[in-house]
Amino acid sequence: MVIREVTRPALADLRGWVRLKECAQADREFLDKIKFVGSGKGAIAIVLKYLREKEIIPNRTFELMVPDWIGYFVYNQIHPFSFPSKRFSDKTRAILVYHQYGFPQDMDKILEFANEKKLMVIENCAHALKSYYKGRLVGSFGDFSIYSFSKWVFCFGLGGVKSKFDDFYTYAENLISATPPGATFIKDFAKFLYDRSLFSGSELLVRYTTLFINMSYALYPEALKPRGLATRLFYAKIDDEIKSRQMHYQYFRSKVAHLGICDHLEADGVIPFVIPIRCQEAKNKTLISSLREKGIITGLYHFDINRNLLSPNFVQCVWIPCHGGIPDKIFEMITETVVQAL
Repeated sequence: MVIREVTRPALADLRGWVRLKECAQADREFLDKIKFVGSGKGAIAIVLKYLREKEIIPNRTFELMVPDWIGYFVYNQIHPFSFPSKRFSDKTRAILVYHQYGFPQDMDKILEFANEKKLMVIENCAHALKSYYKGRLVGSFGDFSIYSFSKWVFCFGLGGVKSKFDDFYTYAENLISATPPGATFIKDFAKFLYDRSLFSGSELLVRYTTLFINMSYALYPEALKPRGLATRLFYAKIDDEIKSRQMHYQYFRSKVAHLGICDHLEADGVIPFVIPIRCQEAKNKTLISSLREKGIITGLYHFDINRNLLSPNFVQCVWIPCHGGIPDKIFEMITETVVQAL
């Protein structure tokens, strides 16, 4: 058994064996006005191309203010259009707000700063689909929002983007329509092979599929057209996925409340990508070792407990996977392992 932060792709996904379901209207709130694209990284490229077109970011010497802790390849996607910077300067034109692991940033402070400095606000909702900040859905605060749906359920490479600017959607559709033939297939095939390899137990296979998917990232700014199969898989899986994560999160909190390891996290109003628990530093290695012995892939990461990229406070945390691919009995075992280790 291997449990990771993502679900294991099935051959049924590759062949398109999926039962389509209608999403309840309440569960589709986060999909309002989202345009599906080939990936979350592609969504970033579309937004930055649009800002370049509008001369809001005149050239790539102008800056996009970014958080300290996002994926390396996200920074790579920014470089062709703008310079990623951690500090505001007179060349900063936009700010990228990352709702880390599904837990919302302090949007009051960030929007106040952005309005004062006249910055475009891009919400990175890759880890946040149905999380709320003071009763308002994340992704509804910024000028743009970007999504990475394939982080939530296996649906090959699939992302989304939305904007408060009406002309943005025509611009985005024109870019999506210009996707080179075959680019989407290569991108999605690399994603399938890589995600499958993570559960294979073969270090050699992981090594080569990692090389393949890293090569495929060069296609992401151009491979903007999503496969129809990818969107069907997403619609078929996402409702159950959201419910499972919510249930796992509440169960976990109820069982570890006496330990205080979730005191830095919202009790409700969030659907976590993973649960970043905060333990005594001396206990971290013991906990990680105990989880790995049970086949749970985790480690030490950093989580901003201030929830504010303008003034972050990153502390060490341990990931607890909570996705819908984890059977309830296995998640109970994970929770019990945490309790026993601490």
